[in-house]
Amino acid sequence: MAKKFNGIKLSPCDFKPFVKNYCRDHKLFLITFYFLYLSIFAVSLFIVLNYESTLSHDNYYQMLMSGEYSFVKVSLKYLLINLGLSVCAMFTYRKKYAFAVMYFFVTFIAYRLAVNIVGSWCSNNIVNTLNATLFYFPIFTIFVISIVTILCHINKYYLYCNDRCPVTLKKMCIFTVCVVIATSICILVFTLVLPLIIRHILF
Repeated sequence: MAKKFNGIKLSPCDFKPFVKNYCRDHKLFLITFYFLYLSIFAVSLFIVLNYESTLSHDNYYQMLMSGEYSFVKVSLKYLLINLGLSVCAMFTYRKKYAFAVMYFFVTFIAYRLAVNIVGSWCSNNIVNTLNATLFYFPIFTIFVISIVTILCHINKYYLYCNDRCPVTLKKMCIFTVCVVIATSICILVFTLVLPLIIRHILF
């Protein structure tokens, strides 16, 4: 059944061409940011493995197993990080080349992901794998998705426009809020919903 969005009727058949056009329009950003993220993560993982004994980070699934996991505290921590990164991405509004700073953010996120995974590899293989694949990797990837989505929007409507931008700053803020809400829901799945389900199944 078709639904209206901003006065335009959308149906499931419209989704595929939308994704295709989106990827085509933002190909440069999508390729460079996600390639940077994955490559820096791989390189950082290789490097930090040499310092494994000196690293110590939270293994959230081990905490879940021992009953020390705080659903509210952990969820709030990562929701605030996501909000902060999204706001930083939005601040590149109409600042030519300012979006390049976000490449350093993505590089740091990839590095921290490797450090956190290696530093938290301190339990049995099942718990370590759950912690890496169902907590750190998806959440840190969501951070990057938030940044890239907002930057793609800025690049399309704001980056080189004059004082008569086709989209207002108010709409830019609304778009950022929508991105934050959508990605926050995803984060809650990995910090709240999945830990609850897995705790009842395994622990």
